[in-house]
Amino acid sequence: MDNAEQLAFAAIWNNKASEYRATRKEQKESSARIERAFSNGRKRGIRMFGRYGCRWSTKRQYFTFWLCPSFNILEESIDELEAAGDFKFADSEHIIGVRTNDGDIINDDRLAKETSDEDRPIGFLALRRRSNAYHHSSKDEQEAFERSLGQALAAARSRGVRMIGEYDCRWSTEWEHFTFWQAPSLEVMELTTDSLESVAGFLFFESRHMIGEVEPVFRFGKHLAAEAG
Repeated sequence: MDNAEQLAFAAIWNNKASEYRATRKEQKESSARIERAFSNGRKRGIRMFGRYGCRWSTKRQYFTFWLCPSFNILEESIDELEAAGDFKFADSEHIIGVRTNDGDIINDDRLAKETSDEDRPIGFLALRRRSNAYHHSSKDEQEAFERSLGQALAAARSRGVRMIGEYDCRWSTEWEHFTFWQAPSLEVMELTTDSLESVAGFLFFESRHMIGEVEPVFRFGKHLAAEAG
């Protein structure tokens, strides 16, 4: 991974009621400004890993994950999205983190610029923190858990799951770390979470999971949603 991509950003959001009350003209103009802001962010070096619809797996509607060259570039891009009217129509939650050195949760080949997302339509965003059970366990129990966890993660990668790193977000949210993965199918993602549960992943960590399917076209409010589909 490029040293310039040590910062990760995740956004989770719902459409506001104002979006559904907006006129067709207002929605089209806002959508064009927002897409220009995304384009400008990519020109600054931000890597955007898609927009995922997760309304069927969580109370939120969408999430996205970015890798950023610097905090200043991220801030500039968020400022531009705000000016474009993004926050007028979206109630969003933002998470920012710095990459950890956990080699079990990274696929270096996935970070190659030419890698396509087309064969990995399922996105998985997870936030976690160590539980009381972890803190009250012995060193031997923790080490045994880490070994089992590493084996479960390796098995997930063998099924085609791509892991885009683990990021320390204690300074920006109530959680300790977050990670983003891409999977070829829901079945593979289910097998992966089952294996994590079997090695006590949900005993030693409290977690919040979002699973979504990549949506190349953003369904903006009632007018553009109808036109798109």
